[in-house]
Amino acid sequence: MLAAAAAMVVVCHIECRQNRAEPAEPAVVEQPQRATKFTYTDEQIAAIDTLIGKLCQNGNFSGAVLVGQKDSILYGRCCGLANIRTKEPITDTTAFQLASVSKQFTAVAILQLYERGRLRLPDSAAKYLPGFPYPDITIHQLLVHRSGLPNYHYLCDRKKMLDDPYFSNQQIVSELIEANAGRYYLPNRRFQYSNTGYAVLAAVVEAVSGLKFENYLEENIFKPLGMTHTFAYRAMKSVSYPPHATGYARGRTPADDNYLDHFLGDKGIYSTTADLFRWDQGLYSGKIINPDTLQLAFQPMGKRPKARSNYGYGWRIGKFGNSEIPIYFHSGWWHGFKTSLVRIPQDSATIVILRNNNRNGVGINRILDILYPSENAANDDFEDADNSAAADSTSTFQSNE
Repeated sequence: MLAAAAAMVVVCHIECRQNRAEPAEPAVVEQPQRATKFTYTDEQIAAIDTLIGKLCQNGNFSGAVLVGQKDSILYGRCCGLANIRTKEPITDTTAFQLASVSKQFTAVAILQLYERGRLRLPDSAAKYLPGFPYPDITIHQLLVHRSGLPNYHYLCDRKKMLDDPYFSNQQIVSELIEANAGRYYLPNRRFQYSNTGYAVLAAVVEAVSGLKFENYLEENIFKPLGMTHTFAYRAMKSVSYPPHATGYARGRTPADDNYLDHFLGDKGIYSTTADLFRWDQGLYSGKIINPDTLQLAFQPMGKRPKARSNYGYGWRIGKFGNSEIPIYFHSGWWHGFKTSLVRIPQDSATIVILRNNNRNGVGINRILDILYPSENAANDDFEDADNSAAADSTSTFQSNE
């Protein structure tokens, strides 16, 4: 059990339409006291255990699951192998690559610096990244995937990256400066999921704080929240990383690291189910960020305000079932790892699913259907949105001139 005083989030709608001027700063609305509308029953928790147990028994799930409410872990289970070759089992201390769930940490790091007066959200990223060739792109637009930046996966010089003995996200900025590549579209024209944007945000954190991104996270997030099994992974041979699960993208074949693993912000955080519960609950305690500042992350600013699924700062914002229950979530998919983290603010609930292979296994929807059986949410899918966004779009470039 973890003790944390949290607050229920009231979503404040801010329009972000094509060609519409952005507010000087997104408005913050004070949060009311935390509440719980539904308390999950022992029968529901048993039904989740039956579901996970069958999947484990059939070999269709390798990973860890957690369901928590307020400051209590109601359910946790692990099964499968962290490493097939060594037959090391998955335990509650096994760390998994979070893939795009890592974007939450990047967004909170930016909001911490904003809260401390070190940066402003409407500022141009170029203010903190000298030579950045897109002076009209703001920090806010990077956070909500409205920057139009090209995909850094296609721009980075692979050999140069592999030969470099020490890596930082400033290298991505250098590659963008050197390539001076065209954009997919002008800033704030539309929403398009961008890994590049979050990698650039990590570079902004490095520039403003004077710390490597991984060191910033350790000092300002992981240590204060007691996340002892969480770390940032750059795939550097010179660094001894804590034990962690191996990802399997194709059957029993382990997925190899590549040069893209040297960069953080869009991915690269390893964590456990218990540490992610500490993270989710700790955010609302005010220990690392003021809860009113955090509320900025849950404003639907990426797409049209009335869209059923939207994006804030590092979190997707969805509506579940007939009652349109608000949920904040993110999923990820990288090197065989498939991950999901969901918060249901009306019930102060947290759901975490971490997997280290690409089998179908259990998704968020199957657990939500057990917890909310009357919602008839067959058309809602809170995992495919991020699976389809595992790589940036390959849209036609627009000239950068």
